[in-house]
Amino acid sequence: MAVCFLLTPLEICYTVRYKINKGQNKMSGDVRKTNTFKEAVLNPDVFCVTWEQTPGKGALEAQQNEALENARKAAGSNKIHAISVTDNPSGIPSMSSEMLCAEIKRLGVEPLAHFALRDKNRNECESLLYGLAAASVSNLLVLTGDYPSNTGFKGTARPVFDLDSVNGLQLVETMNGGMEYETAGKKSVLKPTDFFAGAAISPFKQTEPELMGQYYKLKKKIEAGAKFIITQVGYDARKLHELIQWLKLNGYKTPALANIYLLPYGAARVMNANRVPGCVVTDKLLAKLDEERTVPDKGKQARLDRAARMYAIARGLGYKGVHVGGNSTTYEMIEYIIGKGEELSPKWQELTAEFDFPQKNGFYLYQKDEKTGLNSEKLAARNAKASNPPIYNFSRLAHATLFNPNSIVFKALKPLAKRIDAGPKMKSVFGTIEHFKKVVLFDCQNCGDCALFDVAFLCPMSQCPKNQRNGPCGGSYEGWCEVYPNKKCVWVEAYRRLKKYKKEDSIGEYIVPPCDWELNHTSSWLNFYLGRDHTSKRLGIKPPEKKAGRELPKTN
Repeated sequence: MAVCFLLTPLEICYTVRYKINKGQNKMSGDVRKTNTFKEAVLNPDVFCVTWEQTPGKGALEAQQNEALENARKAAGSNKIHAISVTDNPSGIPSMSSEMLCAEIKRLGVEPLAHFALRDKNRNECESLLYGLAAASVSNLLVLTGDYPSNTGFKGTARPVFDLDSVNGLQLVETMNGGMEYETAGKKSVLKPTDFFAGAAISPFKQTEPELMGQYYKLKKKIEAGAKFIITQVGYDARKLHELIQWLKLNGYKTPALANIYLLPYGAARVMNANRVPGCVVTDKLLAKLDEERTVPDKGKQARLDRAARMYAIARGLGYKGVHVGGNSTTYEMIEYIIGKGEELSPKWQELTAEFDFPQKNGFYLYQKDEKTGLNSEKLAARNAKASNPPIYNFSRLAHATLFNPNSIVFKALKPLAKRIDAGPKMKSVFGTIEHFKKVVLFDCQNCGDCALFDVAFLCPMSQCPKNQRNGPCGGSYEGWCEVYPNKKCVWVEAYRRLKKYKKEDSIGEYIVPPCDWELNHTSSWLNFYLGRDHTSKRLGIKPPEKKAGRELPKTN
């Protein structure tokens, strides 16, 4: 049965509007053909400002009206280059960011749509992206997404995570180049889209394995097509500098925007308790905010001035712009932050000492520059403890013997694998035995497109609740999983295993494709030997050649 992509609500909305206005040959509301956000990010003479809005639950609630009103005010100004719209932050279902972005575009300001992959399989991603393209929404922040909360209909929703952020960026790049399809043996190419897609990173991680994982994955995101970067929430100037230093020393010219969140005490307490994944507020900063809220304005002016100082520091460090957010942030506040930030920019170096909020035993990628209080260009020592469990050594030995295309054993077993694959009963028995062994050793989910080789012989399908195959998400806390706080992040464990053999940098070496679900519940060993899974294709293992022979006549 053929699979087709149906019109999304966004595309239907676009189609109806187009038909209504067909006489005028335009959609309702003039949408600008130029992309002011993209122009600002790429223009060396412009410091870009985006303003984050959260749609909130419901369809006709006050929060949606507030977001649209803020967009109207931004449209009348040349100080804000994009309105950023979140996509179900904290996994709480909200109004569709795609729909809200389409409305914001009509108001005359450029939207930046957060595109979280938590709830969407790859078909849905493609469908929504074409809907956004039809509505002239071009700017995307491609994200893994927070794990679903327990506020869904009748309980917690089942997460999807079919693609990770690296794969999502690859999809966007493919669509920008013109997606190729084959139907009934005929190939066709769709018209290219014009998305300007970026990615997020958290440079505020505490431990060495977590932080290195963020940078390994960022490398892949840039290679996959990320055109800009936005940081997670944090208030450590040295960490902000660390990202700029990493980009510079590795030869990346990808522009970065610093996240500035107007932080009231209540939100700070929640972040300090690790109830907002990835956002870092230390005890020292929380104590400062507690003191500030004792004044008559409850610390409002202190928050605004802190944001303005972060603006100035970001400008001085070499960021290409700032991403401003926070509940109840008004346009007047944004104007104040920009104006005061520009005023403070010439003396930004004097302000960095005010953002000295290191985490306890926190790891920095570079050694400290004692003169500036920021980072030198010298890499810091990586002293994280390596691990060497027996199962890892056993797996390495098995891999070198059985799954190394250059080994004698592999070459000898390949014809046998072909013979087993050709017999349905033999293949079924073989697959059952394989799955039993891998369940015992690796908690195998029998996906058939095994990623054990990519994660130091740890299964990301069973041991990572977000099924991340290219590196960690941004939600871990002090090395622990965002979703299961009593379990170490699988990528932290992978880093420690690889470090024993000085192979930890291999995490960033290549991009792992998403799982091929056509192989689900088939033998991953046979798929590897016969060139069907992603690892065998990466290693150049070709499927066995079919012997030429006379085709038997078909019978009814």
